[in-house]
Amino acid sequence: MSKNTPASKLSDSAQSAAATSPGSEVALIPFWLLNTGTAKKLGQHSDGILSYHVLADNDRRGLLIVVTKNEGGGYFSREQVPFHAIVTCLEKYKSGVPFASKVLRDVFVSKSANNAGFLCAVLHALGLLSAAPVAKTQHVVTGDWPLWEKTMLAESGTRIELPTEIGGEIPAGSVAVPDHKDHRKTLEIPAKKAQ
Repeated sequence: MSKNTPASKLSDSAQSAAATSPGSEVALIPFWLLNTGTAKKLGQHSDGILSYHVLADNDRRGLLIVVTKNEGGGYFSREQVPFHAIVTCLEKYKSGVPFASKVLRDVFVSKSANNAGFLCAVLHALGLLSAAPVAKTQHVVTGDWPLWEKTMLAESGTRIELPTEIGGEIPAGSVAVPDHKDHRKTLEIPAKKAQ
């Protein structure tokens, strides 16, 4: 694992997240934390760093990518995105055809506008995408994805548990959330005048 986060620290944060979800049952699901890292945001006017995890399911049959932190502000989803869904979504771009970040919107349950761009930044950091030669705002598929997946699944990793809602449609952590309080705004609608 490249940047190892202690399993006890992750389990504690997962348990505290589970405790803060009033009115819903939460189960702790086991995963393997295989890799943690950071990625620079890709937007021209974006600054800040994204943190991410590469996870494997408990049986080590599939990978998941999770954006875990956004140091520059903005909404994003912490949902666990299956790697096979990313591969399927980008299947027609394997031949080097450039594509925009929004192509990856469909791999998310949450609809935060930043999700696809942040996932592209993580895929750039992992060496799976690079900037398109003609349009710098687009990407091209690079690297050997099957080899990368096989290598990741072979990592020893650290066993962790993450909360998931039972009976809910959206897993815990998959809702788009602001990374800091500056994004909380209150909309005030004036009351109608009595006639």
